[in-house]
Amino acid sequence: MADTRKIGSAILTVIGAVFVFGAFVNPSFLRPLLGVTCHRLPQRSFLWAPGLCARCTFFWIGVSISSILMFFNKLPASILLGLFLIVPMALDGVFQLIGLYESTNIMRLLTGFIAGTGFCILLEGGGSG
Repeated sequence: MADTRKIGSAILTVIGAVFVFGAFVNPSFLRPLLGVTCHRLPQRSFLWAPGLCARCTFFWIGVSISSILMFFNKLPASILLGLFLIVPMALDGVFQLIGLYESTNIMRLLTGFIAGTGFCILLEGGGSG
């Protein structure tokens, strides 16, 4: 089981690195992939990371960092904690979608990073027991 987790976290690290690379470098060959996972709206992106919106950029940064921690068994395995960390991003997105307010890129950065971490914790928690 430990080998499966290490392989899974290594794969997730590579996937996260591809998306982070795409966010910052925005190469034409990755744009179709980036477009499948993100709306890529310029007004919701940082100028220094034009390939993805702020939320997706930091989601993948959170996934990349957390998957490395997962590889070394330094990430808690808790489904409830993982879900709890994803909730702020979901609420921010839904509240913005229904028109309660317009989120800021800083809020998207924070909620994206926290949700990326929560996603990895969910994967780690789902693999335990």
